[in-house]
Amino acid sequence: MPAPKRRSRPRRNPVDRACLKAVREFGALIESADRYTFGHCTRVAAYAMNVGRALALDAHQLATVYVGAYLHDIGKVLVPREILNKPGKLRVGELDLIRTHPTRGVEILAATELPWDIRPIIQWHHERYDGSGYPDGLCGAEVPIHPQIIGIADVYDALTSTRTYRRAVSPQRALAELSAIRRGWHPDVYGAFMSAIIRESAHVA
Repeated sequence: MPAPKRRSRPRRNPVDRACLKAVREFGALIESADRYTFGHCTRVAAYAMNVGRALALDAHQLATVYVGAYLHDIGKVLVPREILNKPGKLRVGELDLIRTHPTRGVEILAATELPWDIRPIIQWHHERYDGSGYPDGLCGAEVPIHPQIIGIADVYDALTSTRTYRRAVSPQRALAELSAIRRGWHPDVYGAFMSAIIRESAHVA
């Protein structure tokens, strides 16, 4: 009886491979603008993928989340480094300038064609389900699921990483702070994120 044939792994489209390589290079460019965010894009992508899996997103949606996580802060390359790296509290005008980075990120990628629609992630990853976010003040179902996934992963990584304006907090403290603002995300996104972090913590332990 002949041995069963081995099932070959599906090959990733070479165009997709080239895109993902470019995405990672863009991520490195973003982080080079802010010396305190080295590794931020990679970590946000990892957290976001775990949340996406917990929400049972399909393969294309997961790829969209992954690429969007790497490029969510691309607009910051147009923000002066002295503001990004400023120690202490930002003045109102400086904060307003930083808050233009979602829209500027979309502008940067306006002429770029990708297999994934990441513009909503870039434009709206700072929008909040309770309407407290920016730049467009979206609320509830107006905020798509993908930006919410990136948004909560972004906040968690910001809390657990040292920045120019404050020291990192422990994962436990970060989760407590997220709990206090949990209305910023759809309950399913918040629940999936908490489940993913708990599973990751258990795996590390």
